[in-house]
Amino acid sequence: MTKGYLKTGMAALLTLGLAMPAMAQRDPAYEAARAAGTVGEKPDGYLAVVSGGDGQLQRLVSDINLKRKQVYTDRASAEGSTVEQFAFTAGCNTISRTKPGEKYMAPDGSWKTRDSSPPVRDARCP
Repeated sequence: MTKGYLKTGMAALLTLGLAMPAMAQRDPAYEAARAAGTVGEKPDGYLAVVSGGDGQLQRLVSDINLKRKQVYTDRASAEGSTVEQFAFTAGCNTISRTKPGEKYMAPDGSWKTRDSSPPVRDARCP
């Protein structure tokens, strides 16, 4: 683990801790899709459609990902890291905060449903 990832991780945690809940509160469709398991968190810091999903859900996911990328870009620049480093650390943190029943992508690319145990995360996660 490099110092840059750790520094970025702290910033990502703070940023996502504030930005992502605010986004979720603005769109009940996001919360419903998350609870239904039709969307899930990926290790790269972005959201994805897990299964099914119509054009409206695809647009919702794309909109959230655009907003996330803007946050990552702004914060990475301020922290002196790359967008990819910042997004990766944000993904680690977001997956850690999934709740039982929610979907997330494991490091091997498979979709998992969170249970009461800790999620399977990339070994490079802080």
